[in-house]
Amino acid sequence: MGTSSIFNGRNDRNPLLPEDYESTQEEQKISSEPVKWQTVKSDMSKYIKSGGTYSSIKHIARQYVRAAGGSSRMASHSYSGKKVGANIGSFFNGVVNNGIESTFKSLGIQYVGKSVGEIFSRLVDVIAPNSNTKEDIVAKEATQMALSRIYDYVEANEMDIKCINNMPPELMNGVLKEYVGSYIWITMMNDLGSRLEMYISNSEDAYATECEFKDMIMGIVDVEFDKQGDIINQDVHSTMNSLYERCLGVLEGIV
Repeated sequence: MGTSSIFNGRNDRNPLLPEDYESTQEEQKISSEPVKWQTVKSDMSKYIKSGGTYSSIKHIARQYVRAAGGSSRMASHSYSGKKVGANIGSFFNGVVNNGIESTFKSLGIQYVGKSVGEIFSRLVDVIAPNSNTKEDIVAKEATQMALSRIYDYVEANEMDIKCINNMPPELMNGVLKEYVGSYIWITMMNDLGSRLEMYISNSEDAYATECEFKDMIMGIVDVEFDKQGDIINQDVHSTMNSLYERCLGVLEGIV
């Protein structure tokens, strides 16, 4: 499915911060139970080889966030992820306040005479314009997954792009949920997915294991987003950033 690769992810010899970095009290508290990347990878390997009887995906996800330095540090380093999530929210704000035609014009998207597929391809590139880093690529892939929900909505409305003007708030909030959940999931699978390639030869079984992780992550995202209410009528940038960190925080403490 594309999230797994032989890329071995992060390791304990490649810290995210310089040696002279001094952590805050909050970060010191989080790191009071240090977790090494090798421990996370080992647990992932054992989980796969045991057929899911050793440990659990919740345990692995918790260890993963802690090995990355905790939810606050992960969130603070997710520059592209947070920016692109806010861009999706701004797109929806534009549609709600100005309509899809004006919003496309402000984004420099030519839609007259274009197929729906061409329009959405351009929309993805505008919302997630960069592909320079691993994080940029993750953000773009998560954007594609999220916007596919709008594509399905347009398809159900006889491919009339103007139907986006009538999107229900539930759909817009669902797209934002999908983006955050997919971003966290793809990031995690990029770092741990090599274990799937090592120990699962059947691609369908590997995908099923990946989906177990996504289902668990999306369950957390659904709960945290539902607590927030309708995001579109809020300060989308700060709300999305806060929700992203809260979702990581739940993963960090999940049992």
